[in-house]
Amino acid sequence: MATAEDLRFVRFADPHAFLEATKQFDDSFMNFCIGSLHDFIRSPRYAAANPPPTYLFAIYRGDDLLLAVTHNGGTDFAWMMSTPTTAEALLTGTPTTTGLLAPAIALLAPSVLAELSPDPLVLDKLIGPDLPVHAFLAAWSALLASRGIRIRLNSANNFGSRVSYVTRASLLPPPSTPSPHPVVQATADDLDALAQLYIAFQLDTPWHGVVTRDAALAFMAPHVHAGLVWFARVDGEPAGYVLLGRVTPRTISIRNVFVYTAHRRKGIAEAMVRGVSRYYLNAPPHGVQPTHEGPPAVGYKEEMNLNVADPGAERVYKRSGFLFPDKYGDVVAGGLDPATGRKAWYASAWLGVERDTEPSPEKQEQ
Repeated sequence: MATAEDLRFVRFADPHAFLEATKQFDDSFMNFCIGSLHDFIRSPRYAAANPPPTYLFAIYRGDDLLLAVTHNGGTDFAWMMSTPTTAEALLTGTPTTTGLLAPAIALLAPSVLAELSPDPLVLDKLIGPDLPVHAFLAAWSALLASRGIRIRLNSANNFGSRVSYVTRASLLPPPSTPSPHPVVQATADDLDALAQLYIAFQLDTPWHGVVTRDAALAFMAPHVHAGLVWFARVDGEPAGYVLLGRVTPRTISIRNVFVYTAHRRKGIAEAMVRGVSRYYLNAPPHGVQPTHEGPPAVGYKEEMNLNVADPGAERVYKRSGFLFPDKYGDVVAGGLDPATGRKAWYASAWLGVERDTEPSPEKQEQ
């Protein structure tokens, strides 16, 4: 049986060291950790004289990367956990082998605690594959409790979703009739309209975010400048948008897809997703209108991925070639990469934790 002695914990000194060590594992399952770090080192925060700290941890078995946990300093976004597609069988096991998840978590939790002392509560939310995230937070909670720190799940900050990706091999043929709603790459001239779309998008999320116009403009501007925002027009007016990010050498992520309520059920979201997928995967006809001819500024990619919590939206993405599985009752079928035969999706969890200030049962009994 595999034990913690077969594994090793690594703390990377800086983002470039992490990206160099993990470049062979650059796939959609690793996009949260690798892609967010690429975004971070391209940001003004990293270029500052004193950039905020980053936390970059990993568990290996030999040269096999099993788990990565990262957090980019200066942001309130969740800590991220990723596992490469090649690690799934190693972690979960097979009919003839024992999985390495339990010993990996048993090594990861105390190693991370040693790195975060004296402030372990800086790890306040975690997103990643469902099973490893739950296993880590269970071990983390028990470990902190043994140090006299009690934490609990923050029920208002927990979400489930599924992650999948599309490749050239999984793309479906484009429709015989082009969408009547042009999908165009945004420029600085479109920022005001895009800010309004972003404000509406945030209000439409499960957390009903409230964003000011100035904050929306500040958020959108760098993404537009990087050529990573596309929108659809109805009667000449922007009706929906797609925002891309977490760009790596091999992958790119769809981070936002939003259509105004009045323009839903017109095929706009599907047209936008299909168009940008074909464009970044270099699969003409693209069905979008870029600002310049030739390849994207970030280059063509091998995979485009997204994270979705709405089964209805998932069906839209499947029609664009994303490799979400089919579900028949409790039976899950499909969802395999046509090139590798590997599972091409995973269940994701975003779990928030907070300090438990309620009296412990032991104290209540005294």
